[in-house]
Amino acid sequence: MNSLGNSETSKQIPRNIIIKKTNDGFGFNVRGQIFEGGQVKSINGILYGPLQQVSAVSNQSSAEKAGLCIGDKILQVNNIDVEGASHKQVVDLIKNCNNDLHLVVIASAGNEKHYDIYSTEESSESSNDYTDRRSLAISIPDYSLLETNHGKFY
Repeated sequence: MNSLGNSETSKQIPRNIIIKKTNDGFGFNVRGQIFEGGQVKSINGILYGPLQQVSAVSNQSSAEKAGLCIGDKILQVNNIDVEGASHKQVVDLIKNCNNDLHLVVIASAGNEKHYDIYSTEESSESSNDYTDRRSLAISIPDYSLLETNHGKFY
């Protein structure tokens, strides 16, 4: 097997990364969906729930030195599975870490497929992007009971 084949194989294997906290933090940012749940995606032929991904890594940071890369998808934070977790949940787990942050990540293959868990259809682009959805407060009005000769109505 040539070196390109080895490189492709290593991308398919989840990596354990330990990042030491410094005065500047860990040195990376994550982005992803705001809410829990969502569409299942195929990464390197394996189906995963929605994952937060590394969106930035600072030069010479602990994250860079540990081998974290932009585009890496986060599977676990400190031995807690974060598949389908919201952005806030993942960020809170990272922030609440003391000195060593343990991550399990998988490199993005770049050719991910998106699967709707309620359908057998697949598409190359996500039909539902949950990253910018916001909650909307609604109120439910009270109801009253109306009694007539024909019965009760709510």
